[in-house]
Amino acid sequence: MKNSESKKAVFIVGSARSGTTLLQSMLASHPEVYSFPETHFFRGTIPKFSFLRWLKFYGEKDKEFIRQFLNRVNRNELDVKIPSTTFSTTEWVKGLLDLLDSLSQNSTEKIWVEKTPMHLYFASLIENVRQETNFIHIIRDGKDVVASLFDASEKNPNAFNGKQSIQKCILRWKVDIQIHKKHLGKQNHHFIFYKDLIYKTEESLGRICDFLNLIYLNEMKKFSHKTKELKFPEEVWKPDASNELKESNKFETIFSLDDQALIKSKIDPIDLSCFK
Repeated sequence: MKNSESKKAVFIVGSARSGTTLLQSMLASHPEVYSFPETHFFRGTIPKFSFLRWLKFYGEKDKEFIRQFLNRVNRNELDVKIPSTTFSTTEWVKGLLDLLDSLSQNSTEKIWVEKTPMHLYFASLIENVRQETNFIHIIRDGKDVVASLFDASEKNPNAFNGKQSIQKCILRWKVDIQIHKKHLGKQNHHFIFYKDLIYKTEESLGRICDFLNLIYLNEMKKFSHKTKELKFPEEVWKPDASNELKESNKFETIFSLDDQALIKSKIDPIDLSCFK
């Protein structure tokens, strides 16, 4: 298959530090899946809140943002595919989706996968423009997300808009969960728990493959080479290239007992059973 227009479009979305990189690496290890580093195309050029989009002009600054990514992945020939300047968010999204199609135009895989966690906030916008787009949501326990995000932002503040407080990490996860819930019941949205990906790997990947009309292959569990390929060198906060699957115990190791109690009081009442 070389016609990118016939490829299935898939977005992996979730909270920051929820396992999106792991899932992307596993999927990209399938011979019928093509993927690329995080593009940030939508998050980086479109206002997060819909009421601000009415005032947005997509101009040269936005085109330059896209151009920088193309340069980093050595695809400068696609500069001509960057959307034209416009006041229309719909036209801009159409152009970005066409550009993502073009990124995989010379590959033989039948699916392309984009993974930028914050594109969760643009899922409705994307599917309104292209209804057949598929989304895989990964859900992780809030305590582990808070611990990982707090720790990563402390070590790499520039990558997370500064060091994130415990309260801000909690709020980010809670808001993300509310956005996830808006997509429950939609046939083009699939939900998976991070813990299941770790402890029930074959079963979880099998369900995802069914969702994408793929055949599950054991080589999807040998993904470390893809982890390395799909991140830029400076993205040191992302997982190292390893096939080992294990849960983190950061929550118990980096927070005091008082902080743990505070986080549990905010996180534990949130019911996640709706995603099962």
